[in-house]
Amino acid sequence: MHLTAVAVILSGGGNISAIGFIGAGKCGMSLAYYFRSKGIKISGFSSRRNNTEDFTFFSCEEIVSKSDVIFITVTDTLILQIWNEIRHMDLTDKIICHCSGSVSSEIFMGANPEMICSVHPMLAFNCRHTSLQAVSEAFFTIEGGKRAIDTVSEILSICGNRFKVIKSENKAKYHAASCFASNFVVSVCYEAEKLLEECGFEHEEACGALKALMKRNMDNIINYGCEKAITGPAARGDKITIERHMQTLSESEKQSYQCLTDVIYKMTERNK
Repeated sequence: MHLTAVAVILSGGGNISAIGFIGAGKCGMSLAYYFRSKGIKISGFSSRRNNTEDFTFFSCEEIVSKSDVIFITVTDTLILQIWNEIRHMDLTDKIICHCSGSVSSEIFMGANPEMICSVHPMLAFNCRHTSLQAVSEAFFTIEGGKRAIDTVSEILSICGNRFKVIKSENKAKYHAASCFASNFVVSVCYEAEKLLEECGFEHEEACGALKALMKRNMDNIINYGCEKAITGPAARGDKITIERHMQTLSESEKQSYQCLTDVIYKMTERNK
């Protein structure tokens, strides 16, 4: 399928079917709602469970037959299993992609290397109806074969999303970066809540107390960058306060605190 076929997908005309999904979880359903809102025809889903009446559900064979672009939106551990189920079907001129952040397109062993890719939205999908606005603001990364990359790039361009093509060998490091900006932020905030609770705060009080601080910090990072957003004793070189903090923490908390403090030291050194 060439780039000119993408416009046909969007209009639903000609012999082009649509985009089909295998896996009806948070990512797959949210992307389907989003693409459909942009005028892209969705052929349907293949899933173990019919999670919604908003889309038609088919077998894997039917989805492969009805779709020219197939998104495999299952958990990372199931991607290879799904690929082994469909790899012997007629995949002529079909783009096959998955949405894992850490797994490359090389998992599609035996496929036409030009027709496979991985497409990862840098967004935390917390439900199957993630807001269209949130998905529209998501940054995507694409990795894989040229024809697949070209087709998916054109689809994302039409949707208005920003994206970058990366190399397969950088997938794991790229995903680690995403974890630092997402999962680890949540875990650090959880540690802050726990420490406040140890100071006598109720859980809701701790969440409320940290809300403005966390939001302001994130706004500063977005608006000014990490190095200009950094504050606190490590940024000031206040080792006495840091030592005071360390004396109140458990051994595991000390390790986390020291690692994060070392990062701030490196940041401030770069700014000198």
